[in-house]
Amino acid sequence: MKLKVLVGPSRFEQEIAWVNNISKPTIIDTPSFAGRVMVYVRDFVGVTPDGSPPTKECSYFDGRSRKFAILIEGRFKHRDGVEPYSGDEIHFGSDFDFLPASFPHGPFNAGMRIAKMVDPATYYEEHPPHGRPYIMSPYAACMNTFCAYPAPSALSRAVLLAHHDHENPHHENELKDGNLDFVPVEETKGKKRVARNHWRFLGLKGDPRVDAFVASHAHLLSAAPPPTTGRPRSNTLGTTAKSPSLPLPNATSSNTGTGINTPTGEHVDPTMANSARFWGGIPSDGKGGNGSGINTPVKKASGSRFSLATLTRALGGDSGAEELHEGDLVTGDMLNLASTAAGGSGSPDAVESELGPWRYGEDGVDALEDTAFVFLDPEHTRSVAQRRKWFVSEGGKHRKEFKYDPEVVYTASFFTPFCDLNTFDLKMGPVSLNIAQHFTEMPIRYTLRSTRLAPRPDGKDGPMEEECFATIAFQLVDE
Repeated sequence: MKLKVLVGPSRFEQEIAWVNNISKPTIIDTPSFAGRVMVYVRDFVGVTPDGSPPTKECSYFDGRSRKFAILIEGRFKHRDGVEPYSGDEIHFGSDFDFLPASFPHGPFNAGMRIAKMVDPATYYEEHPPHGRPYIMSPYAACMNTFCAYPAPSALSRAVLLAHHDHENPHHENELKDGNLDFVPVEETKGKKRVARNHWRFLGLKGDPRVDAFVASHAHLLSAAPPPTTGRPRSNTLGTTAKSPSLPLPNATSSNTGTGINTPTGEHVDPTMANSARFWGGIPSDGKGGNGSGINTPVKKASGSRFSLATLTRALGGDSGAEELHEGDLVTGDMLNLASTAAGGSGSPDAVESELGPWRYGEDGVDALEDTAFVFLDPEHTRSVAQRRKWFVSEGGKHRKEFKYDPEVVYTASFFTPFCDLNTFDLKMGPVSLNIAQHFTEMPIRYTLRSTRLAPRPDGKDGPMEEECFATIAFQLVDE
């Protein structure tokens, strides 16, 4: 038996996927979703789209116990009359065509108890109205990594913050290098995996939460224009233009073109943008405040970077805090961004105008957790466990409040050490069995979907189903 992996926008529209071939993600482009899906399987010896030999080895698994992984990069498209999805509506998990008579309920229940310890938001239904059982969890809560960055159409409205290494703050030279991006990735260096320096994405101008953050953090805005690099600059991640100099922050570049409202409701006149210390904010009152009643720290003298976080680290602790400095807060159109991704095929695909270039096509590069856009508290970086806890706490309150912006690209990965997909051998805590006999007439399928109901994807009569964006199916087939 050989493993065949199918990817597509629904279970009725799929194609054989390239596995472990990092330059060839599967493209999904529908009226509701634009995405790329990359599948990794350890020791893959299965079916390829053109019958060529499979890519068995993949550096993705070096030093890791993972058996397989799914990476999804995508955006939920704007549609007239359709409200953006909340964090409570987008789910990821497994669905089944039916529940086999041989289904092992005992091991399944034991496995679910373990799964809920890892992800308390996990839930399942054996007999839903449409007759297709499932195990699901909110996307933002269950994925192993989660990050976001602006779509090409929203690049100029992106609000970005420098991400510092505690021992080697890099902001002084990052614009000169011209190599930094706002997509968080890690790369392999020797036997270690390290995060690449990047600008952290906080959100888009025009979002009240983001505008309030900028207004209350005006002290982080640059007092001088970023250095000229003379390199091509891209505003759309697809078109480059020579820039003799980089622009100062400018409040009039907001999506309304008329300034912003502060957290207290005061409107900022766009002429205030002429002050280099401000973008989308209000002038300083000279006392460490910003004139809105929101106190901001007074900028320390150059060379003085003492903080509680520094002291804590010096004493061997870790407060989780990150030092921020004047000039760390910028907008996307201030940066010299490469117009093509590092690695990969180097040629545009059908969704590049929606997502930008494929950024995970370089050997040893992987998606990295960065949820500054969720918490808007970049001084304190959250872990994966903290992000998960946040989205399940208070009865899911934070999931309901979180919105997937149609002009933002979300990248998430799911991986597990529990199942060998080449054989369908499952080992999860006390559970150890081969599940191939239960999947002879249907695949193991993972689905990205919403809780909103829609007609069957194949157009046939039948009960309404959850709206589907992407499916990834694994099936053992005869050689």
